Amino acid sequence: MVKQELFKGDFYDEGIHGKKLLVVGHQKHATEEERIHYKCNPRAYNISTDNIEMMKELVTGTCMNTWTPRDRKSWLQFGKMLSGNNSFNLGTDESSKLLNSIAFCNYIQIPDIALEKRQGKDAEDLYIFSEKIFKEYLEEFKPDKIIVWGIHAYQYVKKLGNSIDERHCIINLPSYGKIDVLMINHPCIVGKGGYEAIMKELKSFILKD
Repeated sequence: MVKQELFKGDFYDEGIHGKKLLVVGHQKHATEEERIHYKCNPRAYNISTDNIEMMKELVTGTCMNTWTPRDRKSWLQFGKMLSGNNSFNLGTDESSKLLNSIAFCNYIQIPDIALEKRQGKDAEDLYIFSEKIFKEYLEEFKPDKIIVWGIHAYQYVKKLGNSIDERHCIINLPSYGKIDVLMINHPCIVGKGGYEAIMKELKSFILKD
């Protein structure tokens, strides 16, 4: 398997509310072509720039022409939550600036080809492999805050730190210091309280020293 390049937006160092923010997904949703090509041998996957190419399409607005509404849904809803703007839309100057102000990676290093069929050690090995690379991301990009989409990736991210509660932990990098981590529902699932609740939670989390 290959190490994915982490996407770092042009304004990452300026951050969101002055904080360097890393957003962590679970894994890329493979295209139908990729599913067919790698179905019998997912470990042959060797495209290292998936994170970057995906984010470029979001930042430039190309996604409005090349992605289906379903494919755009997660980022559309996350953009609303992170911007605090219910009228947020992809393909705008606002979304370009917002998404260019974060870093992004998927925790699992390969697309979701046959991953759901993996059991036991075979599945665990993917997370173990990815954990090493995730640590390298942290050392290289040194975020102030991390937002993790969903429990699947978070259960491994939190192993690197000290839990505060079921959705919040602190990671301490010897070379850098404290990194706050918050797990939210995957943006396709708007939790209790709707957008307004998560908007307030994210802003509070990012602003907190």
